[in-house]
Parts: sequence; structure tokens; C-alpha cells
Amino acid sequence: SQTARHMRVAYQGEPGAYSEKSTRELLGSKVVAIGRPNFEACFQAVASLECDYACLPIENSLGGSIHENYDLMLRYDLTIVAEHDFRVQHCLLAKDGVQVDDIQYAISHPQALAQCDNFLRSLGITPIPTYDTAGSAKMISENKLPAMCTPENTAAVASDLAGTTYGLNCLKA
Repeated sequence: SQTARHMRVAYQGEPGAYSEKSTRELLGSKVVAIGRPNFEACFQAVASLECDYACLPIENSLGGSIHENYDLMLRYDLTIVAEHDFRVQHCLLAKDGVQVDDIQYAISHPQALAQCDNFLRSLGITPIPTYDTAGSAKMISENKLPAMCTPENTAAVASDLAGTTYGLNCLKA
């Protein structure tokens, strides 16, 4: 039963992803948030009873509907049981000791980079697309970076939770 154990909720992304932050905002800190590599893997986790629910975006005020998740709801015969309006607030995350003036490159998911394009350009920062917002923070923390990027000249555009998860500082929000 739900009272005997903590609720298990699948989300898409690495630990620290915006969907994990949304999950915790909606359901509290005791939820067991389980990251999955893509949206379909989240649906599979619920259908197989590995997870009780999935917390997934279906609308984006800038990007519009996320049609893939509507299609997956039909394919897996799962229904929406709650709604949560979540405000995405990007942070420019970097390792200890790195200042904004040191940053030459910003890595993140292409959509996050597009949303921050004017800001990054105003600072002379070159955007480099990666697979995931939180994943970009993980890449900096593990020093697994694209060519030309170092932990000293690169920041991630991701959530404050990703910063906390991977030990990075928020230089600008």
C-alpha cells in the first residue's frame, strides 16, 4: 500500500532534472524519484508497476504541447491523475572558484540553450548543445566535457537542484 512505503515516481532525465524538481515540488521530499532515459521508459516503468506514477511534462509555455507524451498516454492507456504548474528557472552552474568572467562555453539541452540565447550572447558565452540539462551539470562534475571545454571555462544551464546534486555553484539565475 502507499502508506507502507514511499511513492515511486518516474521522471525523464538525470538526477537534478527539472522533472525531478517538479516531482519533489508536487509530492514532497519523501517521494522516491526515479530517473529514466526517455519519456517512453517512464511510461514503461508505470505500466510494469516498477513505479506508481510518472511525472512528465505535457505542455511547455514556450515550446507548446509535448505531443510524444500525449501519444504515449494513449499507447500505454495511462491517465493524468494530477496537474502541477512548474516554473523552469535556469541557473548558470559552475565549479567552485569559477567566475562568470571565466566562462567561455555553456552546455545544456538545446531547448534550454535557446531559451537563454540572448543572455549567453550578452556575456560572450558560446552555447554547446548536450543531451540533457542536469546531464550537462553531471558532465562538468565528472570532467567529461566536449572538446575545448574545461571545468574552468564551462558552465551548465540547468536547475538549482542539478547544482546541488552535482556540487556546482549557481553563478546567475
